[in-house]
Amino acid sequence: MKYLIGLLNDVVLMRWLAVAWTVVMLLGCLTPHQELPNTLLTLSDKAMHVAIFVLFTFLWQRAGYSMLSVLIIGMFFGAFIEVMQYVLPINRSADWLDLLADGIGTVLGVLLAWLVVRVIIALGFTAR
Repeated sequence: MKYLIGLLNDVVLMRWLAVAWTVVMLLGCLTPHQELPNTLLTLSDKAMHVAIFVLFTFLWQRAGYSMLSVLIIGMFFGAFIEVMQYVLPINRSADWLDLLADGIGTVLGVLLAWLVVRVIIALGFTAR
C-alpha cells in the first residue's frame, strides 16, 4: 500500500503518465473510425468519452496542477478535440453530447483525485 501511495504522490511519474495519456487520447480521438480496433467501437461512445477524461483529469491533477486549472484545461481539451474532428478530413464528426461527456469525465476525474487524497490522508499517509 505504501508503494502505491508513493507512486500516486510521485509528481514526475504522474506528469509523464499525463503527457502519455494525452497523446494516446489525441491519437485515438483523431484517428479515422475504420483504423480503430473493432473492440473499441463496441463500447458506448459517451461512456468512452467519460472514461478517458476521468483518467486524463485524474493524472493531471495528481501531476500537481490545481483543481481549477485541470477543470478548465479538461473542458478546453474536450472542445479542441471536437473542433478538430469537425475540421479535419478524418471521417469523424463533432458532437455536443461528446463534449458534454468530456465535461462529465473531467469533473469526475477531479472528484476522484480529491477522493484519493482524502483516502491517503485517512490511512495515515502524507498526500501532496
